[in-house]
Formats: sequence, C-alpha cells, structure tokens
Amino acid sequence: MEPFCALSTPAGKSGIAVIRASGDGVCEAVSGAIRILRTTGDRKGVDLRELGGYESAYAQLVDISTGKIIDNVVVTVYRAPHSYTGDDMMEISCHGGSAVRQEILRVLYECGIRPAGPGEFTKTAFINGKLDLTSAEAVMKVICADSSRLLEAANGQVLGALRERIEAVEGDLYKALSLLEMILEFPEHDDTPENTERISSILASCRNDIAKLEKSFNRGRLLTSRMKIAIVGIPNSGKSTLLNLFAGYGRAIVTDTPGTTRDTLEINSESDGIPVTFIDTAGIRETQDEIEEMGVERAQIAASEADLVFYLIAPDETPDEALATAEELDPAKTRVFFTKSDIGQNPREEEIRGDLAKAGFENFTRISAKTGENVEVVREYIRTFYENTDGLSGSDVIVLSDRQAELLKSASEKLDQAVRVLEDGIGEDICSQLVRGALDDTGEITGRVVTEELVENIFSDFCIGK
Repeated sequence: MEPFCALSTPAGKSGIAVIRASGDGVCEAVSGAIRILRTTGDRKGVDLRELGGYESAYAQLVDISTGKIIDNVVVTVYRAPHSYTGDDMMEISCHGGSAVRQEILRVLYECGIRPAGPGEFTKTAFINGKLDLTSAEAVMKVICADSSRLLEAANGQVLGALRERIEAVEGDLYKALSLLEMILEFPEHDDTPENTERISSILASCRNDIAKLEKSFNRGRLLTSRMKIAIVGIPNSGKSTLLNLFAGYGRAIVTDTPGTTRDTLEINSESDGIPVTFIDTAGIRETQDEIEEMGVERAQIAASEADLVFYLIAPDETPDEALATAEELDPAKTRVFFTKSDIGQNPREEEIRGDLAKAGFENFTRISAKTGENVEVVREYIRTFYENTDGLSGSDVIVLSDRQAELLKSASEKLDQAVRVLEDGIGEDICSQLVRGALDDTGEITGRVVTEELVENIFSDFCIGK
C-alpha cells in the first residue's frame, strides 16, 4: 500500500506531538529528510532504512530542498508484519507547536507520502488481518471513552472478547448446518427424530446466546450515549443543590426564591465509572408566568425522556403537591428522595410515602445534598439501575454499537424462525437457509462477511490519525 501519514495527537500546543506514517517503502521515502544522530544501540550515522523493527533513533528532521533543520525528533520504526497496520510504519515524536507539526507534514508530503484518510491506520490493520471488525470498531470507543466502564468495555472488544463470543456461537451453528446438510443429502439415513432434536437444541442455545449479546446493548447505550437522569420536584426542593453536588462546583444558581431555575440545565459527570448526564429542571407547579410555564413543560419532557428520574420532595411539601407532581412521572424509573434532611423531616412524610406507594412508587430515601447524608444511596441507585438494565447480571461482554446490536437482533430472529420451522416440520432446506442468513449477520459483525461500502462507512467516523 502506498505510504500515508497524519498527525496522531490533538491540535494545540503541547510538549510533544506524534506524526505517524505507514505503507510500503515509508522509511525509504523519508530517509533523505532524517539525519540520525544516535540510535537505541548508540550507533551513529545510521541510515533510517537500516533501522529494525521497534528500534528508535534520535535524529534531525530537515527540509529536503534547503537542508535546514526543522526539529530534533525521535523516530521509531515498526517493520511489517509486526506493526499496528501490518505494513512498515514509523512514528515521529516532535515538539508540539503548530508550526513544527505543519513543517514536518509538509516535508513528508514532498517525500511522496500522502495525507491519511479518516481511520486509515486502523482500516489498514483490519484489511491486513491485524484486527477483526469488532476490535477495529472498539478502537474509536477507546479513544472517545469518557468513563472507566466504557474504557473497560471497549478494551475488552479490542482484545477480542466480542469476537470470541460470536465465533463460539458460529462454531455451533456450523455444527447444526452440517447436520442439516446430511439430512438433505441422505434423508433415508439421517432424517431421524434424534438428529432433528439435536439440531433444534443447538439452534435454541445459539439463539439465546445471541439474544443475550443483543440485550447487553442496553448497558452499552448507557455507556456510549451517557445515562440521562432528570432531577424533578416542586420549586425549592433542592434540585440545583443536588446537581451542584454531582458537578463538584456551583454549576446551578441556588437561592431561596422559588422559580430560580427556568430552563433545563445539564452537567456531565461520572458515578462509579458510569457516565451520567444530570438534568436540573424548573420546579413543577401551577404558574401564570409564561416563561416559567415553558420551563415546567420542559421539565416534564426531560422526565419522560430520561433513563432515570430523581424525584425530590421538600420538607414543607404537602401530600397534594407531591401527588400532583408524581402524576407526570413513571414509577418504574423514578426514585423518590425526601430532601434537606439537615433542616428537618417533612412532618407528613409517612402520609406522602403511603400515597406514592399506592401510585406504584418505591425506593424512598431521606437525603441532604448540603451535608452529603445518604448521597451514597443516590450513587447506589445509579449503579444498580445500570447493572440491571439488561437483566444479565453483569455480563462480561457489552455490545457498544447500534450496528452490532441490529445485526445480533436479525440473527436472533432468524434462529428463532429456524427453530420453529424445524419443530413444525416445514423443511430442513428452509431451516438451513435461515441458519446461513444468521451466519451472514454474525459475519458482518466480525468482518468475515464484509463489503467495501460497509468498511468505508465504519471508518469514516474515525479520527484522521488513528
């Protein structure tokens, strides 16, 4: 493949920057622009073309047309096939100023190395068999990870966890397919109830395994799109104070004046490694103020669209007020907090608890965002909701991509049809076609079955230098 290059570190000032280049003859192309001063083996005057794989050199990078020094750099060489891309590859560590980076890239272009396209390094690694498609897709998740749990899940896929799970299922599907083919070829010998039952059992097991992987995307979505938690309640119930607690600073204005918050206010945070967007909302109440009324409507929309709702009840709130607010909430995803416990308990708390319990609400907790009382319970609600969202009790593999989830759903549906076709005696040939279709779906996930258009679509979302 012809050499290509790109900046692999972010734009802006930094101590160092890394420029990466890969392709056939990449070292030969730039050897005239790099004067090696010292290598890891303390050899001087060595030509760049003589460096072996995983060998570094301290060098001067010069303008090939003028001979002027652009920067002192460290060059690291990786030789095919033992590189990230599978081709010869080199990385230039230079000073991180914009002028230095631009001049080095200009020299590389003049040496015949073209600019890289989005994700071209990782796409080349996939084409050269260094990564399967699940690992390649997960690389971008690692780069974009903004929480420890997303990083852990993405790293698992980079290391092949999802591929291994899918390949195990595919192995069983091929066993079922071979039995089906034997029945079709030699019905007089192999078309027996025992074989049919064995095939049905294999397919049902594979369907269940694939369905579990698909369900894990419920957690994957919360990691990649962030869990959204709406904080709702009447004015002065402590919503903004709770938001500020999770923000770690005074993000929202807190006053004793009802109606201070007029619009939704969001902050991104992390709780037990889970990425969360907290949404502070306007106090819910009847109002004649047009602007405040719009804020109340937005609060109700935020509550309906959120994954989880924290419903705050103030110390002076009446049962009627509590029930009026609760009418707009989904009990299944709502956790109820009696707030400001540092200044006293709501005198009608037991009555409010009883009324809300009759309406289907559970999980009542007394908290103080000011003193931190029971804040650990709030965090526990977040962790429990996340871990129970797919009902898999902490499965070790989490699907992180819409594309993967859709293909798993399609494969699961085909296998479900295949089991029913077999049990209804409709025909082994139809069952065989459905199994092959499911294998095509799983093959699109790992890259065993792939089109050029699919590859381009996936890697078009990557950053240029990866």
